[in-house]
Amino acid sequence: MKHGILLVAALLAAGCAQERYVLLPGDGDGGRVVVKPRSGAPQTLDKPYATLRSGAGGVEQSSVEEVAGRFGGALAARPVPPRRFTLYFLEGTDQFTPASRVELEGVLAEIRQRPAPDIKVVGHTDRVGSVADNDRLALVRARKVQAELQRLGIPPEAIEASGRGEREPLRPTDDEVAEPLNRRVEIQVR
Repeated sequence: MKHGILLVAALLAAGCAQERYVLLPGDGDGGRVVVKPRSGAPQTLDKPYATLRSGAGGVEQSSVEEVAGRFGGALAARPVPPRRFTLYFLEGTDQFTPASRVELEGVLAEIRQRPAPDIKVVGHTDRVGSVADNDRLALVRARKVQAELQRLGIPPEAIEASGRGEREPLRPTDDEVAEPLNRRVEIQVR
């Protein structure tokens, strides 16, 4: 779990509140949470579906089916997590690499799955050229992606474009070194 998700439920049972905490699986490895219930000592939940409930005396393991049955409505109401994409460009231009031209279709498919998409597009460059020129090129790249998405039917108000120039390289280099991984646009779709 990169980021475990904690499901918390306070249930009213016979006039008293019962606490229940369940650690849901994330999208990677690792992850844990320390829970301090209203009464009792702090407990660590460090496995998917680890559960702590008031009065139980310790951490228990719930099943996928039990959590789905008890919290199905709440789980269904969770927002879709953001997705990130990276598109790459030919040196000194706003032209996509062939692979990124194909990847743009995946970005579009993800956006279309969301009822009210919120898209952030951030352009970057390598360190070839002046800082001012790279700032301009980064913004041109971001606006190119923005224009492509609009051309494909995404509303302009759903897309925010900005440029970071050479300030946030994926692969740090010396000045005037061409680095294909730094010539990119990062897209976050929420």
